[in-house]
Amino acid sequence: MYMKLKCFICGYEVYGDPLTNTQCPRCRGILAVHYTNPVFKIDSRGKGVWRYSSLLPDVGERISLGEGLTPINNVGEIYVKNERFNPTGSYADRSSAIITSVLKVRNIDTFTILYEEDFTKSLTHYTHFVGLKPSISIPRIDLVDLDDILFFISRGIDIVFDNKPLNTLVIKYLNPLTVEGLKTIAFENYESRIPVERVVVPCETGLLALSILKGFKELKERNVDVDYEVVAVSIKNRGCQLLNNVREVKVVEVGDREVFEALREAYEKGFKTKPLSALSLYIAENIGKSLAVVTMGFKTVTSRESAVKKLILEILSQGKPMTAYEIWKTKPIYTLRAVYKAIKDMENKKEICFEIVSKGRRKIKVYRLC
Repeated sequence: MYMKLKCFICGYEVYGDPLTNTQCPRCRGILAVHYTNPVFKIDSRGKGVWRYSSLLPDVGERISLGEGLTPINNVGEIYVKNERFNPTGSYADRSSAIITSVLKVRNIDTFTILYEEDFTKSLTHYTHFVGLKPSISIPRIDLVDLDDILFFISRGIDIVFDNKPLNTLVIKYLNPLTVEGLKTIAFENYESRIPVERVVVPCETGLLALSILKGFKELKERNVDVDYEVVAVSIKNRGCQLLNNVREVKVVEVGDREVFEALREAYEKGFKTKPLSALSLYIAENIGKSLAVVTMGFKTVTSRESAVKKLILEILSQGKPMTAYEIWKTKPIYTLRAVYKAIKDMENKKEICFEIVSKGRRKIKVYRLC
């Protein structure tokens, strides 16, 4: 499955396999899929990232596990897009949907994934769903997150201790299809129409920032009214190599003290996250009028809050959708106010789901397990 690929840096164009043609032969920049005169159309019936299929590769079969459309919430003076709500809790799921679709259509069942935190776990999850079992190539076992190792074991995945496996297709995080998945964050930002001027993202390699920039540029090329600055945030001297010659992305580097302050402030707001995500939130608040793209969990609740939530889950596990009042009335152990507060928090964190239904002439909100 060959596609037209174009270098981010020098504009070099080539037709090639997006799974193996990852770097420009001229300047070593990253290659990206290039489209000729497509239109931008939102398919509201499309699953996951495929709602933007008009600006994604035409792969024939579209695999989706519900990635994308992650929530955008107002936090203080800024907006936060929390990628934790993807199937494996990472924005990499957006790319895994596209890569897995290509692998499935091409009937590729023997391939190796070079280990990259979050990406490898995500792609393993998606390919396992369609019956594919890749091997994982890692340089040293102590460089791999323990949870990832246990995840691979649970899926029966073989681990190869070799950086350059032979006689097999090798899939890297830095490839054109990864870019196609990540750029859908830009499309969702446009679709939400939130009042911001810039999008702030964590930066390790710079690929996320490049991908979102590509999404915005493709919208502009199709006369869609978007005007957002992309800001990449990193720790001094520790990343963003791919952005060295990209003037359209503003790079902000900070020292360890600011990273510590970012983590402290995130924790005080109730978030638990990695340093770069906390840093994105911190910088977005400092420059204002921004959307921070982050992957955040939530601080552990108190034992009493946990008990109320556990009771709510037990009641909803019976399968009947219920209003907040009906949940409280079923087992009025705690105060109605405590139940309402717990339900609201669980709703915000997507620990429970809701729908609006008609009851007579009134519309009411009923809750259920997701």
